[in-house]
Amino acid sequence: MLNVLNSPLAERFRFIAHTTSRPPKKNVVDNYGYAAMFKGGTGRLLKAGWVTFWHLLTFPFVLVFRRIDLVQIQSSDFQTFWESCLYLMMAKLFRRPTMLRLGGVFDKFYESSSPRVQGLIRKGIAAPDILIVQSESWRSYLAKVGRTDDVIVLYNSIPAASITPVESPRNDPPRVLFFAGSESVRKGAQVVIQALKHPHLQNVAADYRFIAVIDPLKSQIEAETFPRNVELEGFLEHAGFLDELRRADIFLMPSFGEGFPNSLLEAMAAGCACIATPVGAVPEIVDHEVEALVMQPGHVEELAGAIRRLAEDPDLRLRLVTAAQDRLRRQFTAESVLTRLESGYESLLHGRTA
Repeated sequence: MLNVLNSPLAERFRFIAHTTSRPPKKNVVDNYGYAAMFKGGTGRLLKAGWVTFWHLLTFPFVLVFRRIDLVQIQSSDFQTFWESCLYLMMAKLFRRPTMLRLGGVFDKFYESSSPRVQGLIRKGIAAPDILIVQSESWRSYLAKVGRTDDVIVLYNSIPAASITPVESPRNDPPRVLFFAGSESVRKGAQVVIQALKHPHLQNVAADYRFIAVIDPLKSQIEAETFPRNVELEGFLEHAGFLDELRRADIFLMPSFGEGFPNSLLEAMAAGCACIATPVGAVPEIVDHEVEALVMQPGHVEELAGAIRRLAEDPDLRLRLVTAAQDRLRRQFTAESVLTRLESGYESLLHGRTA
C-alpha cells in the first residue's frame, strides 16, 4: 500500500490511509498462526486488542466524513483475514465498492482450517467486488477454493530507479546476508544455521551477516561455533535494510512458506545473487540457474552447496544478478504493475457512478 500511495496513481486518485496496524511484538521468532496473538505478552495483547477495536470503530466515520468512493483492504492470513472481513462488511454496509488484496501464506491458512472454517473463508474471499492476488499461482489456488471472477493479479513491485546494476564483485570475500525477523522459523533461520556448520562451507571464504535478529535466536547464534564470524544486527528501518542489501553479494531466503516476497525483489534490485526456495510466488519471480539458485525447503546440504557455489564463483553471481535485474525491468517495476490496479479502480468507480 505504501508503494501505491507513493506511485503515479496518487496523481490521479486521492488516497486516504486508514491504518490497521498493531503494536509490534518483542522477542518473537515464530509470529505465525493464531497462537501468534499471544506471543507478545498479556500487556501487548490487551493493547493490540484496544487498538484494533479503535480502528474498527472509527472506520465508518472515515468512510462518511472523508467521502470515500472505493475501499481497498489489505488482508493476510489467520486472524488478520477475519479482521479484514469486518472492514469488508462495514464497507458493504455503507454501499462502497470494495477490493480485497490477499497476502500472506494463504494455502497453509486454508488447508490447516476445519471444513466449517474453510466454508467461512470461501465466503470471505467471495465477498469483495474485486479480489487482488499476488501471483498467477495464487489466482489458480483461489479458483480451486471457489473465487474465479473479478480477480486481479497484482505483483509486488519495485521502483525502476531502485535497480542498482553491478559490474564487478563488491566484496572479497563475498558478503552473505540473511533477514531473520519476527518469523525467522518460517524464513528458515535454523536451516541457515545448520548450513553454516556444514562441511561444504568449512574452507569457504565468506562473511555472514544476519539482520533483524532477536532473542532467542540471537542467543542461539552467539552460542554456536561457525567456520567464520557471523555478524548480528537488530531490526532496521526499511532504508537501512536496503543499504544492507546494496553492500551484500548474496541474499538467502530459504523459506518454508511465502506469499509474494518483496524482500526477494528488493535483493534482486540491489544487486544480490539470491538463493531461494520454490514456495508461494517465488517460481514466478525467478527460474533456477537463471535469476537465482533455487533449493528445496529444509535441505541443509543443498543450501550449503549453493552458498559455496556463489561464494567461489563471482562470474556466476554477476550472471544471476544481470538476469534478475533484466526480469525486474520487464515484469516487476511499479510503472508496469500498477496499471492493472488502475484498471480495477476505474471499473468499480465507473460502475458506481453509472
